[in-house]
Amino acid sequence: MELTCLIIDDEPHARELLAAYIHRTPGLSLQGVYAGAPEALPEFNSAAPPNLTFLDVDMPDMNGLDFASLVNGVTMVVFTTSFREYAPEAFEKNAVDYLLKPIAYPRFLAAVQKASGLHKARAASEERRFFFVKTELKGKFSRVNTADIDFIESLGNYVQLHMGKEKVAAYLTLGEVLEHLPAGQFARVHKSFVVALRAIRTMEQGQVKLHDGSAIPVGRAYSAAFMSAMKPYLLISKRNS
Repeated sequence: MELTCLIIDDEPHARELLAAYIHRTPGLSLQGVYAGAPEALPEFNSAAPPNLTFLDVDMPDMNGLDFASLVNGVTMVVFTTSFREYAPEAFEKNAVDYLLKPIAYPRFLAAVQKASGLHKARAASEERRFFFVKTELKGKFSRVNTADIDFIESLGNYVQLHMGKEKVAAYLTLGEVLEHLPAGQFARVHKSFVVALRAIRTMEQGQVKLHDGSAIPVGRAYSAAFMSAMKPYLLISKRNS
């Protein structure tokens, strides 16, 4: 299973080194190389965004941590930086790994292996129609059918899965739940919300409304990635473009 890769780094030597590592490693292909985050954004709004992005943290215009929030759920991210102190925040962004420059090939390869394992697990989850979550009651696990989920809400240190009139609380993050949802059927629209695309009834500026009447905000940071997820379902006459 080949992983398509993207490099975003403002340092020419770092870009060249990562590109050489990618070309050297079986199972990887280089989709693009960019010196800054803004110019790379169209890659993530395309029909085939990269599977794995090597993302520098300290860059002009937009730093890697902010950019990771925009593409969360669209690509796996491995941060690359010369600064160790960014690591805690990087892993809050659901990063696969955090590589300190100068990056040695064995360390690069270890990050790729982690990403490959995660990619295979996500591919398998596309066929998964249900999962179990640990609830607030000790020793109790509740079954969740993915087809029943309308939206998921983050409430501090736990999430609430909304399924019609039923709600299930689980001590997980939104990112952790997203990893086990079928690809292409759910989208993160806000730092606190993931919605099932099939549950959306209307879209308007700044929010979506679901079939049950729920109004879910769409954060500016997530708008582009959300519209990319919706693109296959949008029927717009060319006369209107």
